Amino acid sequence: MPCEPLVSICIPTYNRAGMIGKAIESALGQTYRNIEVIVVDNASSDDTASVVAAFCDERIRYLRNERNLGLFGNFNRCIDESQGEYIHILHSDDSIDRDFTKRCIQFFSEHPSVKLTTTSARSVGDTGTREVQYFDKDMVFRVPEGFKRLLGERPFIVCPSVIVHRDVYREVGSYSLEYPYSSDFYQWLKIAWKYDIGYVHDAWVNYHLGEHSESYRLLFQSPAGYLDTLKIFIEIQKEFIDDNDDYIPFLNAAIRRFIGDNIFAAITRSDEMQGFRPTILIGIALTSWTMVKPKTFGDRIKKIGNFLGIIGSGIIVTISPVRHFIKNRLVVRQDRY
Repeated sequence: MPCEPLVSICIPTYNRAGMIGKAIESALGQTYRNIEVIVVDNASSDDTASVVAAFCDERIRYLRNERNLGLFGNFNRCIDESQGEYIHILHSDDSIDRDFTKRCIQFFSEHPSVKLTTTSARSVGDTGTREVQYFDKDMVFRVPEGFKRLLGERPFIVCPSVIVHRDVYREVGSYSLEYPYSSDFYQWLKIAWKYDIGYVHDAWVNYHLGEHSESYRLLFQSPAGYLDTLKIFIEIQKEFIDDNDDYIPFLNAAIRRFIGDNIFAAITRSDEMQGFRPTILIGIALTSWTMVKPKTFGDRIKKIGNFLGIIGSGIIVTISPVRHFIKNRLVVRQDRY
């Protein structure tokens, strides 16, 4: 590339002194050299500042919020403080391979219409590491293909892998603070509605799972994440789809998938959701069901079947022995795959 644009690798963090060092090392160790690394500390009470101070590199900046801005409020401060043409928000418990930035910027150079990239990921958890490649080659999703695929399929964007052209944030806005769990999903949809998005097959982010994460708290310890996603589907229907029937099948597919996620969580995760009955997840599934808009007779039959499945699941989750039996079967099956 004749001129290497500045890339801002932003690392928002909160109380991750024991993990953030690896994220910073991976950012500073990029083979693509024209970067700045910005650590934005969301009012941590641990030794995060000392960990960052140990890195002697003129490319790194450390900023500390006077108060906790929330997950996406801190993302927005990262964007505000960055100076690069491209902005990469890397989670403080994750890391990137040495050629990650180089491969992504090369992709942008080869596909100038693309304004967002996502990549392959290694999912790192207590049971080991699993490689996740959603496609077997580089992909470009033209408008509106990316929007449709993000809705109609299981989302293929891995949040800490995403690099976005700065101009996009000026156009679509920063992360909404209305959705504490799913604001990133909403942001990707807003971007894919207006811009081409890309998948970089041979770039890798190492994505760490575990009880330390905000995702775990909002999906395993409370129904908050599910309520958040329901609100986003309502907003998507109102903002993008009500006046365009072409998108209804894709939203229907997303809602049906979400219904299944709620039923699965009601059976397998509700024991960890202290203070919440599993029926709240069934209620979210039922509310979601009302949003499905059948276009054919077959769709109507499918919607009736979905309703009966939700009601049946609602009965099952109220009978603890039955719920625990099914939970154990589902967990065993999940472990096999």
